[in-house]
Amino acid sequence: MGMQYTLPLVPFDRLESLHQRLLAVFGPPEAFVRLDPVSQMLLAMLSGRTRNETALAVFVRLVEHFEVARLKGSWVRLAEASFHEVDLLLEGITHADRKAVALPRALQEIASLSGGLSLDFLHNWPVDDARAWLERLYGVGPKTSTATLNMSTLRKRILVVDTAHWRAARCLGLVPEHASPERSVRLLNRQLPDRWGAGETEQHHILMQELGRNFCARKNRMACPFAKLCAHGVRNPAHQPERLLEDFLRMPTPLPDKREKVNPISILKADAENLNPEKSTMRPMAQSSMGPATPFGLRSEATP
Repeated sequence: MGMQYTLPLVPFDRLESLHQRLLAVFGPPEAFVRLDPVSQMLLAMLSGRTRNETALAVFVRLVEHFEVARLKGSWVRLAEASFHEVDLLLEGITHADRKAVALPRALQEIASLSGGLSLDFLHNWPVDDARAWLERLYGVGPKTSTATLNMSTLRKRILVVDTAHWRAARCLGLVPEHASPERSVRLLNRQLPDRWGAGETEQHHILMQELGRNFCARKNRMACPFAKLCAHGVRNPAHQPERLLEDFLRMPTPLPDKREKVNPISILKADAENLNPEKSTMRPMAQSSMGPATPFGLRSEATP
């Protein structure tokens, strides 16, 4: 009797399979500028409940008003600014009155806790420790902390989950329907494929954000490419979204449409001439540093 072998069960990677589906639908995200962690933190705080285009325009206004480029990337003048000075610059920002308090105070706390206005020291920290440290700062929650770690020059392997991403994850069954944003951040980060680095996690967030904004938050849910398995696209209230998602994702991934089309993932659609005099074609990610030349005179690097 010959020796018998039992093949090991290969776990199904839902996030990796979903990622390939999203790429087939939306195409790869556009490149954006990675800011230093302090600048990215401020940009992420501005973008909470606010359109990316508006957040970036206000961010540029702050850079210019507080002479950040002239001060070689330092936000010291914002840290010293009064509530009224900051509030006047936040036109169009949701909860501007709260953020006029939070922006300077978070900077003051960074300086008090670390001895300077830099977060570069987090580069060698374990990601969970770095996130916990950031969330001690006034006005910094899970979305801002993860955006600071992942989308800045720190390039940490952690998934950003904003409101649009959270909404899409719930609809697809990646997290329980009643999971809070904070719990969803933890649950989704536990599902990250082992092979993913900072680049893949950042790209996945942008794709999920696009899905949530274009379909989950609008009335055209039945036009969604995932409508057949979405919690809002299935009429049976007793359906099992996790099982439906896995069955759906096990089907062959459709090839991307070869016809020329506009990439729906335009991170920031504002006119380049209005945002920076150097007319760079890349923009910081609003979710989402000071040195080499950048569109805003800040230290940064481009995504690959």
